[in-house]
Amino acid sequence: MTPLVTGVLVAIVIVLLILSAFFSGSETSYTGLNRARLKSMDPDGNDRRIRRTLDNYDQFDRLLTTILVGNNIVNIASSTICTTLLCDSLGETWGTVAATLLMITVLLIVGEITPKTIAKRNPERTAIFLSGAVSFSMKALKYITTVFMKVTQGVSHVAGGEEEPEGITEKELSAMIDEIQQEGTLEKNESELIKSAMEFDDTRVGEICVPRVDIISVNITDNLESVKAKFIETELSRIPVYEGSIDRIIGAVFFKDFFTKYTTRKNFSLADVIRPVKFEPKDATLDSVMNDLQKSKLHMAIVLDEYGGTYGLVTMEDILEELVGEIWDESDEVKRAFVRESDTQYMVYGDADIFDVTTMMGLNFDPEDYTSGTVGGYLSYRLEKVPTVGDTVECPDFTITVRSVRSRRVKETTFTLHPQVDGETQED
Repeated sequence: MTPLVTGVLVAIVIVLLILSAFFSGSETSYTGLNRARLKSMDPDGNDRRIRRTLDNYDQFDRLLTTILVGNNIVNIASSTICTTLLCDSLGETWGTVAATLLMITVLLIVGEITPKTIAKRNPERTAIFLSGAVSFSMKALKYITTVFMKVTQGVSHVAGGEEEPEGITEKELSAMIDEIQQEGTLEKNESELIKSAMEFDDTRVGEICVPRVDIISVNITDNLESVKAKFIETELSRIPVYEGSIDRIIGAVFFKDFFTKYTTRKNFSLADVIRPVKFEPKDATLDSVMNDLQKSKLHMAIVLDEYGGTYGLVTMEDILEELVGEIWDESDEVKRAFVRESDTQYMVYGDADIFDVTTMMGLNFDPEDYTSGTVGGYLSYRLEKVPTVGDTVECPDFTITVRSVRSRRVKETTFTLHPQVDGETQED
């Protein structure tokens, strides 16, 4: 082999190695880039290179096939030429061995590890930089990649493979948010807010409303003094008004409206200050209820059961708390779910969430088939009757004892920890 031919072949191998690095870097950058981050780099869509990068990414199957076909072509070609060169110099046997060892080393370093490491550090910028060459390769290898894509689709169909669903699921998005938080890009409260927003349209209003038995209301026939006393006693800003029974709520009376009338003239009736309220089925989602309240410029909705009776009550504040957490104002009384009375004993309210309480106490809790949430509900589930004072329920780590009952509802309980349980909690 003449020196000229040898030089030309060496030059071709070098070019093929550069192309191998290009294809490897392209593969890593496009498979690792974040489409949302890429679009945020050019929100107005004025950058031609970013538009081209997004266009390449949108044809991902063809893009990946082009890269794999191109990479295999240049790797096989470079290995073949290198083998020819070394066999001419060292003989067939030793030339083949030397070419194999040399090309494995060079391809790994130059064609795989180095370009992929560089692309992994900043996939978006690497993809933008290589977008022109990638677009050209997709056009140049169009007919070859089309054949491979058809064959792949046929094999996949015969094998019973299903197409991947477009987009990502909420579960996958939640996992991505957790990863971003761990990386330090998002604060914990920011990630919690995003996940709360994701779950918002899956939550039913019946799950968060004030239950019927806890609704504080007045009858349209009540005298003004009793309504005044109820406002002062409860410190509520709005009280539902019913006619005949709680299942016939006709509106709500506002603190401001009532006392404005009351202090200026006393010859008025409750009907003069009633404002309308919204009515929502208990299976309505929180986002739909919030939209209804916003459109009607109302703050309160009465939640109805499947028979049209009153199931509960919800306010705009209750709905917003599902997004941002508990909202307190100066008049709210801060009520803890439980109070520590000794190292092994806690007072726990009957309406507290038993899952939250046991988690904060660090207790093992097996709910079995119970899903409702409250301590009182769990006692009814385990006892299979309406709990009374003194009833007890045994759990692996603790014993629950009914402490007080009002109107057949558990108000307070005692959690007694078993000796082997550490009593450390997050709340005293």
